[in-house]
Amino acid sequence: MIDLSTIDMLSGLADRLYRAGVFGQEVTSADKAFAVLLKGHELGFSPMASAGSIAIIKGKVSLSADATIALCKRSPACLYLRLTASTEEIATYETQRHGDPSPTVLSYTIAQASKAGLTGSQTWRAHAPAMLRARCGAAIGRAVYPDLVAGIYDPDEMAEIVRHDPPVRALPEASPVALEEWREVASEVLTLGGMYAAWQPRAEGIHLAGRADAARTIAAERATALGYTLTTAELQSVLSGAIDPAMAGALDEIAATARHADDEDGDLVVADLVVVLRGISSASAHTKVTAFRSAIKHASALGIEDAKSRLTAACLPRTTE
Repeated sequence: MIDLSTIDMLSGLADRLYRAGVFGQEVTSADKAFAVLLKGHELGFSPMASAGSIAIIKGKVSLSADATIALCKRSPACLYLRLTASTEEIATYETQRHGDPSPTVLSYTIAQASKAGLTGSQTWRAHAPAMLRARCGAAIGRAVYPDLVAGIYDPDEMAEIVRHDPPVRALPEASPVALEEWREVASEVLTLGGMYAAWQPRAEGIHLAGRADAARTIAAERATALGYTLTTAELQSVLSGAIDPAMAGALDEIAATARHADDEDGDLVVADLVVVLRGISSASAHTKVTAFRSAIKHASALGIEDAKSRLTAACLPRTTE
């Protein structure tokens, strides 16, 4: 555990060294300078060695290849770590860790660098052997001594990772006319599936404009006009596409019974509703209960007397004498 006196010492040094300009250009504040010195202290480097060997790229700590190799070599876990080949075409390191049965040999070639798209820079063209050594040294350190370097990459590798980060998706802009567009489109919706399809492409713009509550009110009014009797939660499941397809289909058919609105005794309405309810007999209990509740509400709204008892009786399994 780092103590307060060390924190105070590193903080003071970070401020002075930052003002002295000894850090890389990515260190743009005394706070970032402190982070560099703190990481160096954890790894056992002096403040000046930390300033010259550690960088912060996109918020991630990176360690120079020379520092990575030094960190491994000075560890009791490392029996030896040596460079065995260094040319314009290849760099090779060999190391053996205490407890490993045999040495580990790792190479990095100019062909690998070219395949990774690295060799186009002036630095690589002018200093290929040094760049190959850096890549190979950092890689063998991570491979054999991960507990020492903890997945730290060298600045050149980190820059490559950052270059290949996927672009951040731009958020859609708030649309001041989205609500009116939704009102117009919703007025033509005929089914729950149609409501979901119409809502999805406009949802983000409506939310960003802060008009989600008003949009849900429009959806509820349209659902009521079509004969649906949805709870707030059910309406939300329709708009999010989470409603059970069997439930959506049953509710669509139940709402369609308005074509028998002139059925004075209600027999035709009840018969249609019973067909729908029996058609979902294998659906989930929640779907069946919701559909049955909707059928009762819908039949009652059409003026059918004793809607609940009539539907209950009609849906009971027939017994044979």
